[in-house]
Amino acid sequence: MLYQETVYRGRPKALCYEDILLSIVRHPETGNDVPTMAIKFIHHKGVDRKPKPTIFFFAGTRKLMFCIITVIVSLAISDQAFDAPSLKSASNVFQIQNRGPAQCTPLRWKEEWLKRPVFRGFDGSTISQRRPLPYHKLNDDMERQTLEAGFEKAIGPKAFRRGAANAANGNAPDAVRDQMMRHDPKWATFNSAYINEKVGFHLERVVADEPTEDCLLDLFTHMSLMRDPQARQNMVPDEVWRNLPEDPEIMDLERQREQLKQGKYRIRGSEHEGKIRQLTRRIRTKRARREKALRQQYREYYFYHRPTWDIERQLAGGSRDDDQDAYAAPDIKLHIPERARLAELLCNQPEHLSFDDFSRLRIEIAELMVELASKRETVKRKLISRTPQSSIPVNEKPSKIEDFPLLMNKTQCPRCIGDEAMSLGERTFAYCRPAVMNDHFDREHRATMDGMERDGFIVCNHPGCKEADLKLRSLDHFRDHVSQVHGVTLRQEHGR
Repeated sequence: MLYQETVYRGRPKALCYEDILLSIVRHPETGNDVPTMAIKFIHHKGVDRKPKPTIFFFAGTRKLMFCIITVIVSLAISDQAFDAPSLKSASNVFQIQNRGPAQCTPLRWKEEWLKRPVFRGFDGSTISQRRPLPYHKLNDDMERQTLEAGFEKAIGPKAFRRGAANAANGNAPDAVRDQMMRHDPKWATFNSAYINEKVGFHLERVVADEPTEDCLLDLFTHMSLMRDPQARQNMVPDEVWRNLPEDPEIMDLERQREQLKQGKYRIRGSEHEGKIRQLTRRIRTKRARREKALRQQYREYYFYHRPTWDIERQLAGGSRDDDQDAYAAPDIKLHIPERARLAELLCNQPEHLSFDDFSRLRIEIAELMVELASKRETVKRKLISRTPQSSIPVNEKPSKIEDFPLLMNKTQCPRCIGDEAMSLGERTFAYCRPAVMNDHFDREHRATMDGMERDGFIVCNHPGCKEADLKLRSLDHFRDHVSQVHGVTLRQEHGR
């Protein structure tokens, strides 16, 4: 029902390909052919009954980390959404030129992609073709990343929306600012709800008739002023976790669960299965809330007392070199080689590049984004011992069929082993017990398998079976095949 509420006039209420006009334009001053983009935002807060579009123009940024044109081009190539069959790589897109008197060459989309969202969520274990990316997914990821980056408070999309409004305020007329934010001028929405509470004016110096310090004012109003690079989302020391007393309410729920289980490990099919699973969910929820509250309290404690600790250490005779030695940048190990190379290029982009050098760098970054879009990363990577980042090659050699014997470990997933978007370690990952593997299979792959069964055929994507082009008739046929050929037993029904 919630998904249907996001549908409007045969398309999702999200950014779709038909809202984007990507084109190659001849620059009026330099004469170079540059990619540009126009995005039409239709759905705004409170305008579902009478949409009023707002069109924004993008010419790209010199910092490719913030270039939305490069991102859209890479996503379109990954989706194969361009109408021109030859536009299959970033180099083909960015090398297009205007011929003759033409000043602009629009890049058209395929008809079937016009009403599909650009940013999409998952449908089972695969990316959906029509389901838009949920807002809560974006919000949760942004809050987690800002906490990991060392910000005192989690920052979500709403904060960046306010930041964009304040960046436009003063640099654009009020009418243009209200148009960008979709505010009715007569209600003064910006001044009542969006204006930054930090006054961006050096009143003290003006009253004293002295030159203002604009650079300091910019620093005072910047969100990264109080950022601490040493802070992380989970900063609670191990000894605090070890000495944490048990929660009486959780202990009571665990006692109730043990009484219902009667010392048995397997509960499937038992008399109290539903009650036991309900208690397990309540225990998991309460423990997660308790751990989240503890992490938040410790972060508040750290950010409040850290300046005092630094002052005491400084006045006790500590040198600046000692402080620099005490802090070491975290060793970030990127699991996917393309992501490691992309991060290196984006974070270390040279300045003052020529037009040709900038174009080559943009093409390489876009190609890496296309490759990264075809990769998958799961939580299993945390359990797999990885080689150091410096020894990971940028272009990983494809795995051979010999790496995947037909007879599998009984705790390996028969679907993940054929997913070429994952790394070799994740594809061959073995769970601790067959029951855990079955839980993973039901959670990640069951919906996809049910859809394949409705379509009338199921394929086994084990590399050895792919070569044989094996087609299976039903999910039960797939279970029998996996059991007899691969030695993996899948449960007959979805356990809850």
